Amino acid sequence: MSAAARLGVGLGIPAVATLALIPVVGLVHGTVLGFPVVIAASLAVFALTSGCMAICWLVWDRKAPDRP
Repeated sequence: MSAAARLGVGLGIPAVATLALIPVVGLVHGTVLGFPVVIAASLAVFALTSGCMAICWLVWDRKAPDRP
């Protein structure tokens, strides 16, 4: 379960956000803080991916032994 959860958080959430959110948001015409909505969503996905990687490290990998 732990490996599946780690893969789900580390790969699943960012993949779904990228593959599902970006094409849908691409249909919206407008701006967010002066950026087109699709660019703002792409930047948000980058931040989401970094957050997911941080969660994976904090929850599962921080206490793992160092590998040579």
